[in-house]
Amino acid sequence: GLDQYAYIREHDVKPADAEPKFVWRKHAKLQEWMEQLFLEKTGQTSDKLNCGELELNRDDIAALKALVDKKALPESPGGFFYGHQFQDEAADECRKQDLAFCIWALIELQNGNPVCYSCWW
Repeated sequence: GLDQYAYIREHDVKPADAEPKFVWRKHAKLQEWMEQLFLEKTGQTSDKLNCGELELNRDDIAALKALVDKKALPESPGGFFYGHQFQDEAADECRKQDLAFCIWALIELQNGNPVCYSCWW
């Protein structure tokens, strides 16, 4: 299944070895948004994000927070392993965590720390 992580990237630490600050499980809508952002930023398909890393900036976090505030994260066609069949419920259950992540990320970015997202499915 889909496991998702957010963390501060430290020098010479691979995504798999990073200590996550936030962990989600099968949050398909968040994954869909991150995959769209990954494609926009890198031109690479979502399979390259699997066990990879996406560095987020202030604009990314502000856009994410606005969507979470409006309960408007995109629908995911991700399939069974993403938990797409209960993605609305997962988004509702994760909403407070998503907002906490956005606040944390903005603070970390303000302090000069690179905030990253990674996933594994």
